[in-house]
Amino acid sequence: MPRQQFNVNLDPALVRRIKHHAVDVQLSLSDLVARVLQQHLDKESAMTEDQPALILQPMVHVEDMPASVAFYEALGATVEHGSRDGDFVMLRIGAGRVGLLAHPPNPEQHEGQVELNFETTEPLETVEARLRAAAAVTIAQPTTDEGFGRQLQVTTPDGLLIKINELDRELYT
Repeated sequence: MPRQQFNVNLDPALVRRIKHHAVDVQLSLSDLVARVLQQHLDKESAMTEDQPALILQPMVHVEDMPASVAFYEALGATVEHGSRDGDFVMLRIGAGRVGLLAHPPNPEQHEGQVELNFETTEPLETVEARLRAAAAVTIAQPTTDEGFGRQLQVTTPDGLLIKINELDRELYT
């Protein structure tokens, strides 16, 4: 695909963060900036379209993050957020996404090897209010601030923990 130069002026501290992040995710600066801008534009257009309010986002607990990322990349995944040497990576694979966590599941929270997570495009307060009004839903943990945004936890009638996340990409990218 042909490329065109695009000059912008940014705060030096932001430029430094962008450069470091590009190294972490092993992308050229051009590829990283193109990806981030494309994701932003896609998110903006998705908010104006008739999109589902919840998007499935499974999380897989892994022992060896670099080997796991390489495995999913061989399947066609690309790193969207996080670091292949860190604790968390979000991968895009086809039309879906899968998160990898480099720590064991927490049995006290009934986490399994694979967690069922959703990303919400609605404000989390709206989701929580709707779920509190539904008699069939048990709130395991009300909306809390996390390092990636905010999270609401509910349990299924069978005790499966489901996490609903409102992501703030500025907190983890």
